[in-house]
Amino acid sequence: MRNQELARLLEEIGLMSEFLGDNPFRVRAYHQAARTLYDLDVPIEDLARGGKEALLALPGIGPDLAEKILEFLATGRLKKHEELAQKVPRGVLAVMAVPGVGPKTARQLYHELGIDSLEGLKAALERGDLLRLKGFGPKKAERIREGLALAQAASQRRPLGAVLSLARGLLEEIRRLPGVEKAELCGSARRYQDTVGDLDFLVASLEGERVVKAFLRLPQVGEVYAKGEERATVFLKNGLQVDLRVVPPESWGAGLQYLTGSKGHSIKLRSLAQDRGLKLSEYGVFRAGVRLAGETEEGVYAALGLPYIPPPLREDRGEVEAALEGRLPRLLELSQIRGDLQVHSTYSDGQNTLEELWRAAKALGYQYLGVTDHSPAVRVAGGPSPEEALRRVEAIRRFNETHAPPYLLAGAEVDIRPDGSLDYPDWVLRELDLVLVSVHSQFKLSKAEQTRRLLKALENPFVHVLAHPTARLLGRRAPMEADWEAIFRKAKERGVAVEIDGYYDRMDLPDDLARMAYGMGLWISLSTDAHQVEHLRFMELAVGTAQRAWIGPERVLNTLAYPELLAWLKARRGPLP
Repeated sequence: MRNQELARLLEEIGLMSEFLGDNPFRVRAYHQAARTLYDLDVPIEDLARGGKEALLALPGIGPDLAEKILEFLATGRLKKHEELAQKVPRGVLAVMAVPGVGPKTARQLYHELGIDSLEGLKAALERGDLLRLKGFGPKKAERIREGLALAQAASQRRPLGAVLSLARGLLEEIRRLPGVEKAELCGSARRYQDTVGDLDFLVASLEGERVVKAFLRLPQVGEVYAKGEERATVFLKNGLQVDLRVVPPESWGAGLQYLTGSKGHSIKLRSLAQDRGLKLSEYGVFRAGVRLAGETEEGVYAALGLPYIPPPLREDRGEVEAALEGRLPRLLELSQIRGDLQVHSTYSDGQNTLEELWRAAKALGYQYLGVTDHSPAVRVAGGPSPEEALRRVEAIRRFNETHAPPYLLAGAEVDIRPDGSLDYPDWVLRELDLVLVSVHSQFKLSKAEQTRRLLKALENPFVHVLAHPTARLLGRRAPMEADWEAIFRKAKERGVAVEIDGYYDRMDLPDDLARMAYGMGLWISLSTDAHQVEHLRFMELAVGTAQRAWIGPERVLNTLAYPELLAWLKARRGPLP
């Protein structure tokens, strides 16, 4: 799949154009096209076989961008990108990506201080140079310092959802290599960790050297870092590191366990094996040189006196002790999900109509879909006014009369203002089937202020779900600081659910806070935060995060059948004022 490579080029065209002061509508078109390609779950080269018309059907792709896609697929280059790269130093793109900078500030830093790299930005911050610039004070400089630290840390890892389709496409190619009997994606991706530093693949084969040689010839491979008879480390053309390991078929299960990790979990298992006079390696479980297990993961765990521990739990967070004591949880499964409780339509910033969302939900076998367009405070989303919101509710209910099931819930994602009040009045909220509340501004309030803000929002009797609670964006915005235990206590008291937003750059609640909330007895709501139908696949990431949080199907709203969900939503409100 060349989606990510092309998306990166289009994104860079947008950034360079913005840096040079180009038309903002043109800039936005490049960013929208890049997002479409990042989110696309099928190879762009396959779609392009249908010609320009097939490309024009993609969200945000007009005739000019369709031509550029075809140009890239034919030549591997974009002339527009090369022209702009002659005018904008490469390092400026990295500076623009720092949270708190952006194109306008990057332009000022470049022209007035000559900053054209992250190293240059760091040095200027250490010298205090930014404080000499117009419009820069200590607070802005500190925000940029924090953003730089976040960007440098993020550069080492990528959101799982941003590379998962690529990883699975590569897995299918590996499975087709000569000599391969079985292959699997392992490592942090198999554990559904929210970000990954590299991709780990395991292969079962009796012809390790042949498999490695064939792997190195794959077209995605850009640079070979290391190779041997049974392993290889490469960098793909998009810069992502990939490690391949080959084991004999009789060691398949042991290899899976070994390569899935995590490090802490593996150390705990090796220690347990030693205590029992055993040796555990990627080749199996041995006693005095005799292999006791290795062909299956279940057999490896059984040889250590343990039940099978699912990959998302393997983080050395008490799972081995729970397994020894028979306390492993029964985890939520994707097959148990009956609907998605946060999606956006053309009534705000979504790309799809009610009809299109309904068809996508029906194809997934869902019973319901929560259509939760933004309230107007998020200006870029173009959410409906209070009066328009009521007309939207009526439109959804008329739609259900002629189309359901699946049913569309007339919901809204309502902004929480800095003082904790909500962006829609109660006379709108009471008419909605589903009310999500969330933060989209003032992320840097103090911990005490942010806590008071959320606690007040939870007092509103019409609220059902606290959505993407920490407001983090992976690699771009740190989570808000708040007293989450106090917030979860209030949510439990008020009967409000908390959300795991599976959109790939949110993954919010994070697994540790989700585990805390579930452990305190809260209901959990899962969503994809979909802004186009292709995003509905991110439910897998929400479920993966729930599994990492030790969450079972109990107290997950999405496992409820439609009548049960309606009953829960109505009961949450009780007698209304």
